[in-house]
Parts: sequence; C-alpha cells; structure tokens
Amino acid sequence: MNLTELNINELAESHEIECKLAGGQDGRGKLPDDFWATYSAFANTYGGFILLGIKEKSRGNFTAQGIPDADKVITDLFNNLNNRQKISCNLIAETDVEKCLTCTWSHRFIKVRVRRASRHEKPVHLNSSPFMGNTYRRLQEGDRLRR
Repeated sequence: MNLTELNINELAESHEIECKLAGGQDGRGKLPDDFWATYSAFANTYGGFILLGIKEKSRGNFTAQGIPDADKVITDLFNNLNNRQKISCNLIAETDVEKCLTCTWSHRFIKVRVRRASRHEKPVHLNSSPFMGNTYRRLQEGDRLRR
C-alpha cells in the first residue's frame, strides 16, 4: 500500500487503515492513548497502517492536521513499544515508521505499519496481562475487545 503521498480525498478507514489525530494538548504532536488498542487489534488480525496526524471530521470525511513535532511522537512510540508494562511485544521496526506528506505537501503525518503477529507472539495485549480485557481484534474499521 503506497501511502507516502496521501490524497486525503481518497482516504477511507478500513480493516487495514486507521487514522488518529495525534495532536496533543499543544497541537505539536502526541502519541494518542488509543493508539495501543489499534496496535493490538491490527497485530491480532491481519496487520495494517495507523496514520497519525489525520483527523476524521465525520464518517468518511478526513482532514490533515499534521504533526509539527513528528520526531517526538516517533521517539515516544519506540520508547513504549519496548515497555512490557504498555504492550506485550514490539512488532514495529524503524523501517515501519515513516514521516510522510499529504499530496498538497502542506501537512506532515506519520505512517506506522503494524505487521500481523505470529502465533507465538499472540495475543498482543495492552499492559501486563492478556486476561484483564486488554486484547483487541480489528473488525471492519473498529477495534473490538477480544472476549
């Protein structure tokens, strides 16, 4: 999937694409808390892409907000990926994270590819226990708690 130059008018969330604003309180960029549920969901199903810096205004209507401090967001991502109190395993390499531009070149966003977890890595769960309602699956364009 080529998302290096994103045409915002052709974007749609699906079983393999999720958009998150990732602006933070100051608007400069922050890894959103709900990133981890989507990460778990993609890892436990078929994998996918999380686009940070893209806001869904209404169903199917997106706007690029951009992330001015993309390096900070990427650093926070990798710090948490290697924290077993946050997520059970790291499925993202440096080559899976890319700073990209919208097709108008006016907004920078971050594309994160989450690969499908192997059967030995599953279930990918939040926090330190898979038994506390912290495991997700991707169904259509939503992250669903795995029961």
